[in-house]
Amino acid sequence: MRFTTLGPAAALLLGTALLTSSCEDIIDIAAPVQTVGQAFSGDTLRSPLKGTIAGRTAPYYMVGDVTVNDGDTLLLQPGVKILVIGKPKSPGTFGQASNNPGFVVNGTLLSLGTKAAPVVMTIADNLKGDPTQAQAVATDPAFKGYWGGINADGASLLVLRWTQLGYVGGPYGANAPTGYAAGDPKYGVSMLAKKTTAMCVIEDSYFYGSVDDMMRLQSCKFSIMRSRFEKCGKTGGEGINLKAGCVGDVAYNTFVGVATNGSKVASVAAAPVQANVATYNNTYLNCGYRQTKSGRGGSINYEVQAAGQIYNNLIVNCRFGLRLRSDSPPDLTNIKYDNQYYYGNSSYQVAEFNAATAGSVTANQPHDTRGTAGANDPKFVLADLSTAAGTTAAPSAAMQQANFLNPTSNLRLQGSSPALSKGSTACVPLNAVGGLSVRGLFTPTPSLPGPDAGAYQSGNVGNQQ
Repeated sequence: MRFTTLGPAAALLLGTALLTSSCEDIIDIAAPVQTVGQAFSGDTLRSPLKGTIAGRTAPYYMVGDVTVNDGDTLLLQPGVKILVIGKPKSPGTFGQASNNPGFVVNGTLLSLGTKAAPVVMTIADNLKGDPTQAQAVATDPAFKGYWGGINADGASLLVLRWTQLGYVGGPYGANAPTGYAAGDPKYGVSMLAKKTTAMCVIEDSYFYGSVDDMMRLQSCKFSIMRSRFEKCGKTGGEGINLKAGCVGDVAYNTFVGVATNGSKVASVAAAPVQANVATYNNTYLNCGYRQTKSGRGGSINYEVQAAGQIYNNLIVNCRFGLRLRSDSPPDLTNIKYDNQYYYGNSSYQVAEFNAATAGSVTANQPHDTRGTAGANDPKFVLADLSTAAGTTAAPSAAMQQANFLNPTSNLRLQGSSPALSKGSTACVPLNAVGGLSVRGLFTPTPSLPGPDAGAYQSGNVGNQQ
């Protein structure tokens, strides 16, 4: 793997990181452009692919699966937009088993956008409908499953930083890879790792619209930080589904309207590596209402011998609060949890918040915040918390469609929010990817547990989405 640093102005400016006048004016100098291997040329992505795809105004097109071979690296620079269109001669089959392309990563994929210039992987605008309007689940384009997302089961490393990905979940065909069956919807991001050293790092990214799980990981070290998940799962599926062998942190993310749980952790008995996940300072809003199985669906779920820590999460209008499942219990000896902050606008919601209800052995903790219906409003800057949920057994259609944020929505906390200072810094992150450094290109930037509940901290730190 060869890394090269290019700087069009670097020869003149590298020796001075800033220029200071007698008035101490500071001029910031842009970071040099970085590349891996050969630069990609052309408009249409072809398989196999490696090297560097440069950011530009015009999109690149994906018409079929794009493979990154074992030992190869593909770098997506800031401003790359990949428009998935499928087979140009068969537009009517786009989204079907024969025509929903995606990335197949057996080497390394680095998608390194910035806040100002994210990497975008999406479909044409005319297929999206109006994402700002509530739509029936059966007809919502977010759940159509147009393309295959990123399958990184064979990857060594997957990094998505300031990356937007959506409208995923097309079905596998008759030749589905091992572990999948024909007709199974593809995950937005999967790393059911085949390599013992596999790592996955997700930072400051945005995921919108999936048929099943938006993200499913297994047997890898990971970090998922400061990202946003909306419209994940049509009638089932998680925002993040973490399986046996996963070790890492889920922190400062927002989950809005996920079908089942925003995040789920499940190990297996006698797994060679036990699933161990620290889940802290996340915000969960309107989750759990499209899951059709009885007793399923909520916010945070730990089960099947999973271990970890669960602190400082803000859980608002969800169908269930934190659930440690009783029928397939997690490793209760090695789970610590406290400082969850709950709000519900109905008696059905508050009855399920952090209590040992049917199907759960969760116990109320001394520093949790919970109350009666309408109590402890977290005072988001701007968000609708009035949608009627129906009952836990029969969620309302309106709540099933309350699965996204309008452009004006803002889940930051007002200065008068009672959720401020309700967190704890006692949680110790696992920092499983702390030793990762891709020379000159990427180093993880984890966020430590914060003193406020949820993903948005006072002082404008935490989630930046």
